[in-house]
Amino acid sequence: MPDRERRMREKPVKASMLLLQLREDIRALNSAISIISQKMRHLTRNEKILGRNLIVLNKKVKELAEMKESQALPPSVSKKFEELEKKIEENEKRIEELNMIIAHLRKEFVTSDELKELRQIIDSINPLELATLDQVKELIEKNKKIDKPRL
Repeated sequence: MPDRERRMREKPVKASMLLLQLREDIRALNSAISIISQKMRHLTRNEKILGRNLIVLNKKVKELAEMKESQALPPSVSKKFEELEKKIEENEKRIEELNMIIAHLRKEFVTSDELKELRQIIDSINPLELATLDQVKELIEKNKKIDKPRL
């Protein structure tokens, strides 16, 4: 009888430990998602800034191109003009890479709404009422022992 009482006391402890561990996992996931969400916002903001910079640089390049066509530019200005064109191309490539990274992140990670939905599902299941695998094995063994004397 004391063994049985000891096991009965351990069961709620195991279940509460599982619940605590589940809550900690959810908190960890929630903070990871918050960090990823914040990084995505920063990436989007940086993408917008780079886009604006590209527009300004494109206008300057067009102005220089028009000046180049209308009159001969000094070699130093032509060299700077070529450098600007290279930087614009590099920035465009970088923006494309950032867009691909953002698209990948949006596909790969869950949103906070999805995490809230998952939390509601877990709360509705009430893990405290679930039995662990060890508890089920103990019950099966116990029932086998009880059924053997009857046969």
